[in-house]
Amino acid sequence: MTPWGVEGEVDSQALFGRTILQIVPALDASALACVEVAASLADAGARALVAGAPGRLASELQARGGIFVPIAAATLNPWRSWLNRRRLARLALREGVELIHVHAGAGARAALYAAKQARVPLVADYEPDSAVLDANSLIFYSRAEMEAAVSRQPNLAAKAFRGLRGVDLRQFSPEAVDCGRVRRLREALGVKPHVRLVVAIGLPPERRQMFLAAAAQLKAKGFFANEAQDARFVWLRGEGEEASDAFDAEAARLGLGGAVLQIDWPDRAAACLAAALVVAPAGEPTLCIETQALGVPLAVLQTSGAASVVEEICAPPQVEPAQRTGWLIPPGPPAGLIRAVEEAVRLGATARENLVHHARAHARNFSAERMNALTLAIYARHFGAGE
Repeated sequence: MTPWGVEGEVDSQALFGRTILQIVPALDASALACVEVAASLADAGARALVAGAPGRLASELQARGGIFVPIAAATLNPWRSWLNRRRLARLALREGVELIHVHAGAGARAALYAAKQARVPLVADYEPDSAVLDANSLIFYSRAEMEAAVSRQPNLAAKAFRGLRGVDLRQFSPEAVDCGRVRRLREALGVKPHVRLVVAIGLPPERRQMFLAAAAQLKAKGFFANEAQDARFVWLRGEGEEASDAFDAEAARLGLGGAVLQIDWPDRAAACLAAALVVAPAGEPTLCIETQALGVPLAVLQTSGAASVVEEICAPPQVEPAQRTGWLIPPGPPAGLIRAVEEAVRLGATARENLVHHARAHARNFSAERMNALTLAIYARHFGAGE
């Protein structure tokens, strides 16, 4: 059983020959899911139109069977927003659009107007207190969020559906990552091949203190001076995050010189495979799935109200210890992170192999193919399938 239950096969016949319009803010990295869905629509024999601002994914979209329509759908300019309403409505009528899907609130009001003018159903990614609440179907990417929304507004229950943000597992598998990529990262860090790395990826700057505090407490327990292991903590800076003198100063103050490193490294897959444990935030579900798909132990730092993270990772008490794919770290003091680091580094070969097996199996529930099937099944319901 997966977090979504057992969904039926997509009725491709219901989508064959249909014209589906997706609306996104821009054809940039945030539109990967849209491109995947468009490709699946094309495979099912549908016409897949995508409206949004130009971006680097426009070429990939068209290479995979989609049709790009440049419209600045997410503009905040009132005049442009009014024009977009008219443009989208004319587009929908001219192209015979039979369903519209608006992503990430990109021009929700314009999408609603176009759907009403064309008299076609509107599917929307859920956003609270937004115009998308008037859509015919709402896609939720978190079970907790869906349950909370339906509890507040019971009228949403009939049109609330679970979706997911899928990961291209072809890119995130150990076989797809050349060992040279991992070696180059270790060389950049100045660490030898046997050194065990605890790598923080995607953590916001405000989590540095907890990360360093965990390292300091482990140092006090002899973690870094243990003859049985040689380990380092690594802070992988996020995109646009500058090197922090304050980080180095705090590490030095705690006596962590040489034990804690920071680096800017764009190859996230290589950083994961170099790690004995990846530390990631609850707010980065895609990163969590990528890490597990690579078969790397994972510690997820929760924040208040982050219960939905149990969908992206299997950890006690939700599962038995033998079924875990990583560790859930509660908010507060670093004790949970310290325990996860100690357990991950000390995993024996059999225990680690077992964790890797469960992690990669769990990641398959979040594949791009699964995402496409769920999304297309929601579309098909509006054409008489799945009722």
